Amino acid sequence: MPNAEHRHCVRHLHNNFKLAGHTGAAFKQRLWAAARATTIPVFEAEMEQMLGQSQAAYKWLQERPAAHWSRSHFSIVPKCDILLNNLCECFNAAILEARDKPIVTLLERIRTYLMLRMARLRETVWPHEVGPRIFGIVEKNSIESGHCIASYAGGGKYQVNSMLGAMFVVDLERHTCTCRKWDLSGIPCPHALASIAKSEHSPLDFVHALYKRPAYDRAYEGYISPMPSQAYWRKTGHVPIKPPVYRIQPGRPKLSRNREADEIPKGATKLKRYGIVITCRNCGQEGHNFAGCPQLRQGQPRGRARCGRRGRGAVRGRGARGKGAATANGDVDTTSVNASGTTASGTTTVRGVKRGRGVVSEQQQTQARPKFNVKRGAQAPYVIRKTNVFADSQAGQSSQAPSGPAPRSQAPSGPAPSKQAPSQSVPHSQGPSQPAPRSQAPPQPAQSSQAHQGSSSQPQPMVTSPKRPRLKSPAKRIRPWRV
Repeated sequence: MPNAEHRHCVRHLHNNFKLAGHTGAAFKQRLWAAARATTIPVFEAEMEQMLGQSQAAYKWLQERPAAHWSRSHFSIVPKCDILLNNLCECFNAAILEARDKPIVTLLERIRTYLMLRMARLRETVWPHEVGPRIFGIVEKNSIESGHCIASYAGGGKYQVNSMLGAMFVVDLERHTCTCRKWDLSGIPCPHALASIAKSEHSPLDFVHALYKRPAYDRAYEGYISPMPSQAYWRKTGHVPIKPPVYRIQPGRPKLSRNREADEIPKGATKLKRYGIVITCRNCGQEGHNFAGCPQLRQGQPRGRARCGRRGRGAVRGRGARGKGAATANGDVDTTSVNASGTTASGTTTVRGVKRGRGVVSEQQQTQARPKFNVKRGAQAPYVIRKTNVFADSQAGQSSQAPSGPAPRSQAPSGPAPSKQAPSQSVPHSQGPSQPAPRSQAPPQPAQSSQAHQGSSSQPQPMVTSPKRPRLKSPAKRIRPWRV
């Protein structure tokens, strides 16, 4: 068709724009702003900003005629202002299930789809004079027309003042506006709707006739005839045409198309971060992270001291590996440990696991674990009973265990060392000893030293308290509450 207008899809134009080396969100926004511009002054202003960003990008766009990709240079005859090739995309999505079938099956499925679609759309009922989608656009523009003030000038022309300070001329007889949105699409713009409201007319009367029911019925008045199966076809007597030899191609058949690098995948819930510069925490350089650091691949030492081996069983903390130091699996180095369990320096080694910067023994782990089992979702009385039983058992164990180290049989001639606190001598009492409560005042150092010197060789127990000691374990006795 020689008189038909040819337009380019801006999405594919932007892909070629990126392949030319003009990537980034700033170039993309400027390209789409120039494509959406409906007037030539706005288009030229957007191109001037593009020139300020990159002269090469401005020259690349100047080589493509604006009549193919910008609304400012589109013709007003087709009454269409779309910038994307959505019609072909919708058709490709409709034949997705049939395009991998043989040619006869493919054509039969497409014929059935179009037959049912045309029959369904032909029977569609419109609640208004125009289609539902066009009616929604008119309602949206009517809301935006509240920011415009129309003044009648005569001859069906109005001067519309916008709240942003711009002025437009609307001609209701010719269905034109200075912004050219009404001219391009045939749907009244907000400035035109403000003028229509001033003239007290219906907005649907000024919508182009291509969007009304008579034009819609003319588009779907034809139909596709149904066909019987091949068994009911008339025999012609000719030699049947054999299908071509079908060869199975290697690999799995491809069903999905290749997506662009910046295209949002289907079903995505998060957006990609644009303009983020990745910095490696090992070498401090940009362009890669810790996992892809080239220094780690070459076996070079790491740049920072804290970037050590991460994961389960890693050794972290200050100090080098030496006598009794923790190894990578959490155990203590036993290279210099003798059979008695002591190292060469006389320090007792402890087998434990890594916790933070130190090593926790197995005894401390056992004390930290809860020793009672409570069913998940149990009632409050059951939890209280289990907790109280555990508290009583802990109290009995603490009463049977010795309260502290026994004093020596002979007192030293010199003064007692400052690191050890001497115990106070008290008369012997019946029953097992218990640790003194926290409320008891600490003994005086002078009296305790005299009592220690005058004590006998037999070990003296500490003062017992009838009160139950406060447990430091997480299983504290819980008083029942009202449920």
